[in-house]
Amino acid sequence: MPSLTIITGSQAGTTFELASRTLSIGRDPARDMQIIDPKVSRKHAVVRLVDGGHAITPTKAKNGVLLNGEPVEGETALRGGDEITLGETVLRFGCENDPDATNAVHHRKVADTQARDANTIS
Repeated sequence: MPSLTIITGSQAGTTFELASRTLSIGRDPARDMQIIDPKVSRKHAVVRLVDGGHAITPTKAKNGVLLNGEPVEGETALRGGDEITLGETVLRFGCENDPDATNAVHHRKVADTQARDANTIS
């Protein structure tokens, strides 16, 4: 199952299994995947299923999105091992099954609201 694993930042080691629907990524607790990083915009990017694979699209994030060190301007396909930089947080896209992965939608629903809110800048 495709997934995103945070490899740097305060949430390093967290793995999100990607759902088949479009997922939003950002600092805002309302995002499907909340990234706790002051340099990540409230709604930084979206990942969606495209032609059997996944693609990332930046929103109007102040600090942009880098894919393998290169700026992403529009919808860009993801390949296994790609590294996505959002603010100071780096995520790795993986295509293999990870038994520790948590579905991103499920993760958001069960996340501790107090912890998310305490780490979110207004």
